[in-house]
Amino acid sequence: MRKRQKPVPGNYYINLAGQLLRVKCILYSYGEMTRIIIEYLDGKHVNLTHDEWTWLDLTVYSDWFTGQESKERDHQI
Repeated sequence: MRKRQKPVPGNYYINLAGQLLRVKCILYSYGEMTRIIIEYLDGKHVNLTHDEWTWLDLTVYSDWFTGQESKERDHQI
């Protein structure tokens, strides 16, 4: 399992199926995060609870794009 990601509006994430998704907004009630609305590239919106978000196995898009291996390799040079 990967590191659990905190939802950040506007950030892109990659799921296990390789789909790119973006956090559209986060809804709060009495100071607690209650809903996270995500959008897939095809325009489909999904409304998640905070518990559902925590079960998603996501990688931040920039981490996936650059790859952790390339970061480690750069430090060895």
